[in-house]
Amino acid sequence: MHHHPMKRYFVRPAKPGDLEAVYDLIEKQNTVDYGNALRTIDDLRKSWESIDIEDVTCTAHADGHLAGYAELLEGDSLYIYLADRGNTDLAFQLMTILEEKALAHKTETVKLFAKISEKNNTLLQLFASKGYRSNLSFLIMEVIMDAPPPAPQWPEGIAVRTFVRNQDEQGTYEADEEAAEDKGYHTPLSYEDWVKRMRLNTDSFDPGLWFLALNGNEIAGVALNIYSKESKTGWVDHLSVRRAWRKRGIGRSLLLHSLGEFYGRGVTHVKLSVDSQSLTNAPRLYEQVGMKTIQQYHIYTKEIDAVPPIS
Repeated sequence: MHHHPMKRYFVRPAKPGDLEAVYDLIEKQNTVDYGNALRTIDDLRKSWESIDIEDVTCTAHADGHLAGYAELLEGDSLYIYLADRGNTDLAFQLMTILEEKALAHKTETVKLFAKISEKNNTLLQLFASKGYRSNLSFLIMEVIMDAPPPAPQWPEGIAVRTFVRNQDEQGTYEADEEAAEDKGYHTPLSYEDWVKRMRLNTDSFDPGLWFLALNGNEIAGVALNIYSKESKTGWVDHLSVRRAWRKRGIGRSLLLHSLGEFYGRGVTHVKLSVDSQSLTNAPRLYEQVGMKTIQQYHIYTKEIDAVPPIS
């Protein structure tokens, strides 16, 4: 870790006027770390409108330039962006400020999270040295199709159809949640939180990309996909098969069906994110349909005790 001569930073919460400069920083870092920006400037603007930026953001300026930006988002997740990727001192300063913000107004233990790309050594080393631990890593896998994928082979008694609005919400929620219980990192979601997480009520939601594998009236598995206009990329967001129907090739068929639908729409670039230690050995399945690992990221967590108020 190379240390910089201690620079003097002017540190303050973000202001609406910082939007362009902050977005530029996020876009540059995410492009190196993840291969794309992950957010649009509009996403950032909306995010700032929905949070108290005074309370959960921090910018660092030096010589009239933005040197760093940090934010504490829902569920106490720390995000740190640096103009100079090797600037450990500034990263440490920003982390310390975010931890203080996370503890403000809290009376019990706070669990902090950070998602860090395998490519970001500065942050990986900093979080590890500050007592954060990672027992969870994800792979981002992709396929670029130059021909239609093989047709799915559905097992006897299994039929597939697209999601129907105002009919399938509850059943899809229950199937997705039940299948997700086997993921070591899964936090159970209420129906409302699931709807929000899956962006069901947003303009970008496309029910034509959600597929249900049915056994009679029972949902055996789901492939819940999204299309990202900015990057012209299809994402297999949730691919889940319920326990009773596993080991019959339904997951593979749902995946091939999804790839076929994307291909038919002219979308040849498809990605997904998967737990590298997946219990169902999902990465193996994805490799069999031609997907390759392009990135890896780690989830770091730490618990810190809130300081009890002085009575």
